[in-house]
Amino acid sequence: MKNVKKLVFAAFAVCALTLSGCLHILEEVTFQNNGSGTYKMTIDMSEMKNMMEMFKGMAEDSLGAEAPETPPMEDNGMGEMGSQLSSVAQSLKGISGITNVAEINDTSTFTFGYSFEFADVAALNKAMKIINKEKYDSKVEEVFRFKGKGFERLSSGDLGEEIKKALASGEEEAEEGSLEMMKTFFADMTYKQVYHFPERRIKKPTNELSEVSDDGHTLTITLKPFDEEQQKKRLNVSTEVKLK
Repeated sequence: MKNVKKLVFAAFAVCALTLSGCLHILEEVTFQNNGSGTYKMTIDMSEMKNMMEMFKGMAEDSLGAEAPETPPMEDNGMGEMGSQLSSVAQSLKGISGITNVAEINDTSTFTFGYSFEFADVAALNKAMKIINKEKYDSKVEEVFRFKGKGFERLSSGDLGEEIKKALASGEEEAEEGSLEMMKTFFADMTYKQVYHFPERRIKKPTNELSEVSDDGHTLTITLKPFDEEQQKKRLNVSTEVKLK
């Protein structure tokens, strides 16, 4: 969990400056009939970047030549954090069935993450196990199940839950009142899962947040980990889907 704590507190440092906790996570997976496919995880902090640039511009307008120099966006800690999140190539090297690993590390848009192709769901779960252990210090054995006319996303490997755990574990380290402030800053955070089945049509997804595309090939679930209503219902990433 130590890496997630770095993510949370680095993001919070920027939030404290921008008065906004705009962090959006996208997990996108495509499954072909034979079990192969592609996986992509993206963490979008572009709204934080835009707010920081706006405040910088306001300071320069009001202070003129007296405005203090600010370090480039990639040098203020957020870029380093993004690099840590996106650096998976070495970790996934040598895993049978994992190919075309790519890292997303765009400091111009503050978008970070990674993508890869998998030969089957067993290879995908091996990759997820390594990523969760290295990046989030979380023990995960299985995340996805896909066989014939059935798909399941288990509750394990839930990044939204890992961030909430990181906040809870940092409570003793935080100054009085700062924990609740952090939760407020992250109130608008979204964690979206998008599953594509180009050769199958979706029916009967069990997650109540499920949205199925008009053509029936794409399932979208959007979680807000710090939303009070969703927390009351104990909603999470898990879902089972029948396919036809």
